[in-house]
Amino acid sequence: MLLTFLASEAHHENGYHLPGDLNEVYIGTVAFIIVTALLVKLAGPAIAKGFTARSRAIEAELAEAKATRESAEGQLTESSADLPNVDDEAERILAEATETAARLKSDMIAQANTDAEELRSRGNAEVENYRRQAVADLTNEISDLTRGATEALVDETLDQSVQADLIDGYINQLEQAV
Repeated sequence: MLLTFLASEAHHENGYHLPGDLNEVYIGTVAFIIVTALLVKLAGPAIAKGFTARSRAIEAELAEAKATRESAEGQLTESSADLPNVDDEAERILAEATETAARLKSDMIAQANTDAEELRSRGNAEVENYRRQAVADLTNEISDLTRGATEALVDETLDQSVQADLIDGYINQLEQAV
């Protein structure tokens, strides 16, 4: 490939570096400079104005973001100041829980004592009822046995009215004894 390039350059009349006509190079260079000058003169201010506007917009956005950030930091500081101290709050809750537990304990002990006394009273009443019933049953049983024995004895020795008076007297004596 290098040989082809060197061979093609050898046939050009203006040397090794500039192929073709030298006038083309001059005219192309002048046209480039004119177009570049026109672009710089006509489009340059518009481009500079666009860059300036963009810079101002970015600066405005940065200033707005900075103000928003400062406002948010201020609100965060205010919110943090409004929050109660966590340690104090935990201490308060713990004290409240301890007080509630003590109150519940005393209430439960009082309720248990009340329930126990009520059960004791009910138990005593039931025992008294059972005792009365047992005495009544025993009295009835003794009365029946006594009547039976007395009846047998009286049938042989006493008349009916004397026998009834004896039985009633005996029952009254038993009731008074109990």
